[in-house]
Amino acid sequence: MPEAATVQGIVLRRRDSGESDRRLTLLTVELGRIDVVAKGARKPTSRFAGVSEPLCIGRYTYAVGKANQFLTQASPSASFRGIRADYDRLNCALCLCELYAGVVPAGDPLGAEAYPLLVQALQALQDHPRPLVALVWAEMQLLEWSGFSPSLEVAVDSDEPLPRGVSWVSPQAGGFVSPPGAIEYPDRFRAPYEVLTGLARVAECEEPPPNLKLHEECLVALFPFWRNIVEGPLLANESMLVELRHRLSQSQV
Repeated sequence: MPEAATVQGIVLRRRDSGESDRRLTLLTVELGRIDVVAKGARKPTSRFAGVSEPLCIGRYTYAVGKANQFLTQASPSASFRGIRADYDRLNCALCLCELYAGVVPAGDPLGAEAYPLLVQALQALQDHPRPLVALVWAEMQLLEWSGFSPSLEVAVDSDEPLPRGVSWVSPQAGGFVSPPGAIEYPDRFRAPYEVLTGLARVAECEEPPPNLKLHEECLVALFPFWRNIVEGPLLANESMLVELRHRLSQSQV
């Protein structure tokens, strides 16, 4: 491994470290996902304060130490100001970046293929009139890219087509399961026909559709799949899940 490297990347997440440092997870063009330490980034006068914020895109130069990689230079090029100015869009973007941080393999150049997909998704979250619809599309694209795309219209255990009404779904099984087979999967849950077919249709789109029926229910149905895939906490997504369930319960009153 070289002693120093410069990469084009986007900040997926930041974590406090020590008295004033930040640990950054970057998705890069050259190396996929990497972690670097930005020394003193939490100080108001630090040159790394702005470039260590989530969603910041730029050129990052880091040096390789014995246990960590340390940021030495950074030059921002974009930051999605339209997302930052809107609570719902920012919440969606942070949830999506959290999923990328959990799915893209660390230090694997193949992970670089996810970089343009994320940039396209963030641009959609910034511009789309319905950010939650854009988020559903972005999550389905990430599932497809990572090889975890679920079977939503054909039962994984019997090849029977999805019936109208409410069906069983299991992330562990990989999607929709027949009623007899569902008993084998403790993570099974029920989802309506409109949600599963909506997700399947969105997965085939090259860009977010203008609208999506039951898009909030779609996001709720996707979360168990991410919980099954990602080995680690998904705090931003869990918080959004609580908010979505609250909205849905209020709409049914």
